Amino acid sequence: MSRLSMEEQDSIDSTIEKSTFDYATFLRVFDCENILLAFRCWAIPFSSFSLFKPLIQHFIYNSPKFDRVDFKKNMLFNDNIFLFPGARQSFAKLRSCNFFGEYTKGLIDSCAGMANDIRYITFRCLEPQHSNGEDMVTSDSSMDGLAHLIRSQKHLKKIILSDGRLNTIFKNEVFDSLTTQSNTLTVIKFLSINFHERFPLDQLLTCKNLKVLKIVNCRNYGNEVIITGKTYQFRQLKAITFSSSRLPFELYRKLISLSGDSLQTVILMGKVFMEAAPLPNLFTNNNNTPTRLNSGSTSSSSFILEPFVEFCPNVKQILACVNESQLAYLPSLLRSCRNLKRLSLYDSKYQSRSFHTSVKDMQSINVEDLLARVGQSIPSSLIKFNINMNWNFSAEIFGLFLQNINKTSSSTVPLSDGTRKGMMVARSIQLQRLSLQFCTCITDEHLEMFYKYPVNSLKTLKIRGAEGVSEDAFRKFAEIFGDNVSVPQKFRK
Repeated sequence: MSRLSMEEQDSIDSTIEKSTFDYATFLRVFDCENILLAFRCWAIPFSSFSLFKPLIQHFIYNSPKFDRVDFKKNMLFNDNIFLFPGARQSFAKLRSCNFFGEYTKGLIDSCAGMANDIRYITFRCLEPQHSNGEDMVTSDSSMDGLAHLIRSQKHLKKIILSDGRLNTIFKNEVFDSLTTQSNTLTVIKFLSINFHERFPLDQLLTCKNLKVLKIVNCRNYGNEVIITGKTYQFRQLKAITFSSSRLPFELYRKLISLSGDSLQTVILMGKVFMEAAPLPNLFTNNNNTPTRLNSGSTSSSSFILEPFVEFCPNVKQILACVNESQLAYLPSLLRSCRNLKRLSLYDSKYQSRSFHTSVKDMQSINVEDLLARVGQSIPSSLIKFNINMNWNFSAEIFGLFLQNINKTSSSTVPLSDGTRKGMMVARSIQLQRLSLQFCTCITDEHLEMFYKYPVNSLKTLKIRGAEGVSEDAFRKFAEIFGDNVSVPQKFRK
């Protein structure tokens, strides 16, 4: 159309009936950024973007309902779209909203006034980018609106709170509002938040149906674990993630202990603990009376796996960034978590997109005194064992590791069913994937151990970093095990 003269456009407009395909009728996702990008594609020949606001008004007025609204960083106007004609009808059935702060004051509060059945809320803080007349957008406006929005919902299931600047103060009202959704919230994610010594543990504990808790790159939780009122458990919590979060060890341990039997997936990446002096091994109850834990643990990062040994026997997946001292708990962890299906251990230098950089930066860790005990402790349920670290071990010890795995397969355990008390059942090892791809110590002698102690269930073996394997030995090995074995980097072209 932009290539036609004004006369030609007028001629077409006068002869073509109204299109039966009305975009507004079918629009369900209100994404300002994508609308803007599409608008720019066909509006660039025009001298201004004066049509953009009327276009937005048209969509809002004529759409029967929006399921989702996404606000991004940039808008071409400062108007509150929730005050546009038809907004109450269009946004009344909103199910998901994504806010980058407020581009105009009162935006989130207006949303709360007309949409009370939102299921998913994402809020990311931004520096004020716009002014609305004499009023500057402030974090107080955003926080008050956010608290109101959360309180107004009937079935809120998931909330993500994020602050890339780590300097925004999330008001207590925001965290307190989570308690109004205690029956429905199943997912809570805190990303890059400075808690300013006020981590909302009390509020989290009221969320009785919480299934996923994710804490990434957060800080300043406070040094005391204080629980007021009735102590709850996370009865439904299935997955917990701590990534680059620098938690006080006592808080870390408390969150895990409160998850207990329900916890099934654990992700521990980056530096999990704060770098500070050890904290006293105390919790404070609702009477402000210190009570000592039964365990003698401290805040040392050496005990990162210890709480799972004590509290979480039903864990099925663990992905953890660990160091040499933390590996000492590995046999105990494997003996305690008898339903474990996947265990992935990562070096702090691990980079998923760069094998060469990872191998170069990783330090070799001697596991000569550990590996055989690990094989002895592996539960029959384990399917994937990924060692994304440069472990160093002899061929003889590796043979004991494989031999012990096979012993695990032939052992028996008592059935837990009370009606068959005293009966025994044989356990069959299910290990299908063993990744040693960053272990540079692998030699021809290590491969020989697979002939002596074959693990029949094994389908995938990763030895990409093997530096001591000869081409003849690998060719012979590959003829037997086929494509199930990764080619060492030294043989790759």
